Amino acid sequence: MASLLSSLCGTCGRNYQSLMLRAAKAGGPLSGMVGLAADLGTPVANFILWLTIGAGCLTVIAGLLWFGGHQRQMRRAMADGKVTQEELEQATEHNVWSVSFAFGLVSTVVLCLFMGAQKLAAEEDKGVLATLVPALEQMQKSLFKIEKDVVAVKETTERIETKTDQVLTKLEDMSAVFEQAAKSGAIIANASTPAEHYHNARMFELKSDFASARKSYNAYLASGVDFIDPYLAYTDMLKVQDGLEGAREVVAAMRKNNTSTSLEIAAALLLPKEQRIAALRQGVEKHADFAPAVYLLSREFSVEKLGEQTLADKREEKTLLEQFRTLDGAGKFQRFVMDKKQAKIWLDDAEVRLAKLAAMPAAVLENPVTLSANQSNQGWMLTLGFADYKIKNVEYKLDGAGEFKSTGFANMTNPQTGLPMPSQTIMVATLAPGEHTLEVRYTDMTDKVNGPFVLKLNTADAALKAGKNMLDMTATSWLSIQNGNVYFTGVLTHRGILKSIRYSFDSEKLDQEFPFSPPKPGDGPYEIGDGLPYLKAPDGLKFVALQLTFVDGTQSEVKKYPK
Repeated sequence: MASLLSSLCGTCGRNYQSLMLRAAKAGGPLSGMVGLAADLGTPVANFILWLTIGAGCLTVIAGLLWFGGHQRQMRRAMADGKVTQEELEQATEHNVWSVSFAFGLVSTVVLCLFMGAQKLAAEEDKGVLATLVPALEQMQKSLFKIEKDVVAVKETTERIETKTDQVLTKLEDMSAVFEQAAKSGAIIANASTPAEHYHNARMFELKSDFASARKSYNAYLASGVDFIDPYLAYTDMLKVQDGLEGAREVVAAMRKNNTSTSLEIAAALLLPKEQRIAALRQGVEKHADFAPAVYLLSREFSVEKLGEQTLADKREEKTLLEQFRTLDGAGKFQRFVMDKKQAKIWLDDAEVRLAKLAAMPAAVLENPVTLSANQSNQGWMLTLGFADYKIKNVEYKLDGAGEFKSTGFANMTNPQTGLPMPSQTIMVATLAPGEHTLEVRYTDMTDKVNGPFVLKLNTADAALKAGKNMLDMTATSWLSIQNGNVYFTGVLTHRGILKSIRYSFDSEKLDQEFPFSPPKPGDGPYEIGDGLPYLKAPDGLKFVALQLTFVDGTQSEVKKYPK
């Protein structure tokens, strides 16, 4: 029996050795390739660790199942006092659990070697191969996109919102850092953040060290942070140091590598006036949430920028300032300004300008042209009024007929422009009763065409308004008492707008009505008609009380006319 056991141990040892060699030849290279792939995937997850744990667990389980089954097989084989080669191989080399154990053991050893190498030689989140071979690091970046922020953003919409909140928090932190640095009033040695670079640039400017200021500004710009005030401060310094053309060249070169909205707007401010306004408008349309662009565009129409404003300038300025106020209320202004003191200056300026513009009635800004109409025996005279006094030319179109016509020029000079005064009256020989439309446009002092503004005209309403105005101006002569008669001539000239003429003698009872007929077709507007314009005054008359009722139902005050 002793010789049998000795023989079995020798044979089993050789079989185990053969099994492990085969496992090493096949499993070693395979485990090595898996380990290499896992090492390259380190930025995504620590695959080596999890694979090693998995291989180790497989080895333990396979070992337990193999050794337990191996003992039972050997006892059965030895029951008859002898063990055949086939029975021995079945218990060792050809057992599924023995093979699993061997491969698991080889894999665990290989993966443990990779783990040890990562701990000793690899940089964090890169793995051994990427650390030792730069070319593999580039491949690793391209395959796994190791930038953590990008990976996080792509995972879920929730993570995107979280990332946005983090970015905004960082921007607020930068403003706080800048404010703290500004309080110190000293240049920061070894500046490392955008806020510190911007602070140093400002300090160097104050010391007239413009070379160092440029370096600090360039360090800030390299960060890609989208605050507007550092860009404006830099371009202002460039204009002083290099001139306007030089500043444009520097900014144009910067824009090849910097696509920030702030630089785009700063570049627009370096352009000539018309191009500048067009570029700012484009920026506002393209970046609807970038409130600084709206504010800067509003300044292009301000009295501070222009010296003198037209109504068109005021309309544009007011619209943009209201838009700016809305964006600021939505939190879309201060997030783009690092220096909060500068932000407050802009906000205060916007509110002051908006308050001045609010003093002008909105209706005037929307339609600065008024129309009054008076009818005479020769036709209608249409008189235009302009809230904008600095006008060069006026054109009109009646009821949409034909092209716009000029009103011509009066025989006088406009003191506001030094040019001939445009005529503000339009004579129309015939105007059918009813509704009419007058379109008016004018050229202001900047040669901008304003309008056309649409004005409505109702002949009946116009006649009533003009008649009432004239009666108000001639209230003392509505009637007269002379030669024993009471004459109503003064009111009969406006019989077309009257419904009744009531009167009374020596009292205010108004218990009598003076008869008259309305105008007939073809009658002039101020003809008194065919009836007698007077009646006999009673003896001893002291005064006459008179009240007019108009066609719209309104009444005049009671007037008293003494003898």
